Amino acid sequence: MKRILVSGAGSLLGQGIIKTIKSCKKKYEIYATDYLEDSIGLYWSKKGYIMPDILKFKENENKWISKIIRIIKKHKINYVIPALDFELPLFSKYKKIIEKEFKCIIIVSNIELINIFRDKWLTFEYLKNNNFLYPKTTLPSKLKYFLKKNKFPLIVKPRIGSTSKNVFLVKNQIELKEALKKCHNPLIQEYLYNNNNEYTCGVIFDNKKNSCLSSIVLNRKLKNGNTVMASLTKGKKYNKIDKFITSVATKIKPFGPLNFQLCLTAKGPIIFEINPRFSGTTPLRNLFGVNEIQVLFDSLQEKKIRKLILKSGVIYRYYNDLYLKKKKFFL
Repeated sequence: MKRILVSGAGSLLGQGIIKTIKSCKKKYEIYATDYLEDSIGLYWSKKGYIMPDILKFKENENKWISKIIRIIKKHKINYVIPALDFELPLFSKYKKIIEKEFKCIIIVSNIELINIFRDKWLTFEYLKNNNFLYPKTTLPSKLKYFLKKNKFPLIVKPRIGSTSKNVFLVKNQIELKEALKKCHNPLIQEYLYNNNNEYTCGVIFDNKKNSCLSSIVLNRKLKNGNTVMASLTKGKKYNKIDKFITSVATKIKPFGPLNFQLCLTAKGPIIFEINPRFSGTTPLRNLFGVNEIQVLFDSLQEKKIRKLILKSGVIYRYYNDLYLKKKKFFL
């Protein structure tokens, strides 16, 4: 039986990855890491581990990677799937070392790609330089010139961030000034949202064969930065976006998953965020007929990719509960 280590197992993404793995036709043994004992994903795994806090104490990086290596070695882990954005650069940094020493594959793209797409300004520059549609964007240093050509409302967001934290919709100069004070290392972007036109899209890419293994396009609604409703409707809009994201993914050439947030405008699809990882909507995509983790594992194991049959419909998210008679002890 193949063994999988899921990092950040308590995050929404970590929970989704574990749910999706458990729905695979082939059974996998799941191990998990996180930073807090009440992380729910730890209780869904065979064994959970608490990691040293690398965000609070930078000197813990050596302790962090040493513990990751011990877990991989002890449990003979076959695949590692990171589920926290701040861990992606670390896993990418040590990817070659770990894969060379152990029979283990880290599901993470190269560090250059990660550094571009974790920074929304660099993402904007990448889209612009590669002739893809992009949102009009500026940094505070050139805001005066930007405002001469762009009208309110605008979006203020941090260059590096996730789940819509410190993202502000501003409708005038006063709100803009306040948002810039509150937002660390901000950028300013045009407001693209109109009549429920936001989509979350995913591609699984085989960079050895230079081909997309799967793709999916979901219309979505957000609450507190997370998807609470997603729908899939086949048709011209779907096909247009699907063709677009596969062309972008083919240009980027990630290792495995690539996730897009975009708006469909009169000009066409405009991407405002790219994440080289699985998505918080990965388990929803599975319900629509695309098990992205199974697709990737089949490819890595050189198995024939099953024909994917997309199902139209709507999915609503809701909370669930877990009762434990006694807490496990995590190492």
